[in-house]
Amino acid sequence: MLAIVPVKGLDGAKTRLAPVLSPAARRRLVLEMLGRVLAACHASAAITRTLLVTPDPKLAPAGVEVFADGGTGHADALAAALADPRAEGGALVVMADCPLATGESLDRLAAAARPLALAPSRDGGVNALALQPVNGFRPPFGVPANVTLARARRAGIATAVLDDPLLALDVDRPEDYELLLSHT
Repeated sequence: MLAIVPVKGLDGAKTRLAPVLSPAARRRLVLEMLGRVLAACHASAAITRTLLVTPDPKLAPAGVEVFADGGTGHADALAAALADPRAEGGALVVMADCPLATGESLDRLAAAARPLALAPSRDGGVNALALQPVNGFRPPFGVPANVTLARARRAGIATAVLDDPLLALDVDRPEDYELLLSHT
């Protein structure tokens, strides 16, 4: 299964964390979280290759393939990445700001995908999803999890929801950052 990891880049990174972190600290945090997510992808038994989706290809470490997006946002970037032939056999999307993800949590998500499983975020969005095979379904991103579920069900796609605290934390707001600090 192909892992797809979207990351916007470092310019203007994590602006909602400005009350608690300087621009340099926010850039370091983005790199640290991306490293953790990529390590989780590498540790996953279900994931055979990883595709970093970003407008900033220099963020990709050695061994990670890059899908350069136009910088118009995650929804557009992920739709394009899921349409890429590398995703046809199945894809697991995990956001780059999910620093508690582990190989085991990604494996559980992949196993639950028959054909679609998603892991909601603490605020009701979608932090990760697995779809095998992709078969032309393009899940919406940047919308509440219930919207994604409803669209999949209307398309006749069986869905599963994996409530996993390791995948539920995405670091967007100061309270998310505080929660991350309590786990490290």
